[in-house]
Amino acid sequence: MQAIERIITNDSWITLVIVLAIVLLAVMKMLKPTKLYGYSIAFITSGFFHKRMEERASFFSPFNLLLFFFTTLIISLFLYLTIVAELYTQSFLSFSGVFFFVLVYFLVRFLLDYIISHVLGLSSIISYFLYTKSGYLYVLSMWLFPVIILYQYTFTNKLFLISSFCVLLIIRAFLILSNNKKLVISKLFYFILYFCTLEIAPLLILYKTTTT
Repeated sequence: MQAIERIITNDSWITLVIVLAIVLLAVMKMLKPTKLYGYSIAFITSGFFHKRMEERASFFSPFNLLLFFFTTLIISLFLYLTIVAELYTQSFLSFSGVFFFVLVYFLVRFLLDYIISHVLGLSSIISYFLYTKSGYLYVLSMWLFPVIILYQYTFTNKLFLISSFCVLLIIRAFLILSNNKKLVISKLFYFILYFCTLEIAPLLILYKTTTT
């Protein structure tokens, strides 16, 4: 009888990451329950981000920092499960590398958005476009979170995870375009250039660095 090597994948740390994400949601609900609910249904309601812009809440407020960290955590976990986990041994160290990459990318993009909308003194239309772009990313991460839970513990089918993310990404893109029609139509070339540079290029860089 030939012995079969037993392969054990220790992914208990993923459960801890998911628990951390749940804790972040719970804390945000304690701080701003109405605002958290508004984000959670922003895909199917209108006018939410107009009200949020009028409030002019600081990025460094506790709620916004928690929401930013939650989004970074969920997007990192998605990228890890769909790209990195297939190529390397599943480990928290690999996930930490993805998380660091996503965190740096989001921070650099936030800095660029801040410079574009504030330092250069551009119109409120540009500011609203940048605000909806980041805001709908937060919404996407909230909707993606239960999909990741289902994938991890029920439907262990990568096609389910990737297709769900693509649907959410298309909804996000459609809502950004529909909320900024005048800007996108009048500056279509610059919009495409911006989208390719800051939305698509980082994903290609991550893919290339993890596959070579």
